[in-house]
Amino acid sequence: MIIITGIKLFKLLQILLLSGLKFFFAPLISVGYGYNYFQTILITSLGGILGILFFFYFSRWLIKQYNKFCPVIFAGFTGKSVDQAKKILNCDQPSKRKIFSSKSRNLIKLRKKYGYLGIIILTPVLLSIPIGAFLAQKYYSKRKSTLLYMSLSIAAWSFFISTVYFLF
Repeated sequence: MIIITGIKLFKLLQILLLSGLKFFFAPLISVGYGYNYFQTILITSLGGILGILFFFYFSRWLIKQYNKFCPVIFAGFTGKSVDQAKKILNCDQPSKRKIFSSKSRNLIKLRKKYGYLGIIILTPVLLSIPIGAFLAQKYYSKRKSTLLYMSLSIAAWSFFISTVYFLF
């Protein structure tokens, strides 16, 4: 029977939380706390997957709340009615003519260059899990395999990063 003391439980929760927020540093902290190779892979993978699940579904809720309350807030600040705000913000229907700015062009270039696979691969190490989960929810939530591939990416990065830390 495994008995976890308060300090060990606190360290474990720290690693799980760090894995769910900024994954890249979690294996290093786990090694620093004295966890072995397989424990490090297991703990960081679990924390990262829980972080992806939490932020993916939280992003869905956040996007719905934004779409619901944005016209109301806009109307409150501008003094216009909610219906006028919806027309101004194009909340009822997508605009027929797209207006491209330099910012939107750069975003489109990045999406075309890296896309779905880029978000999946880069989320654990470069983007951070909250940002990667938000982008996946916003752009690729219709794909049923998004969460599976993101979880596999986290497990693969956990294996790779832990291996590097234990070798050096």
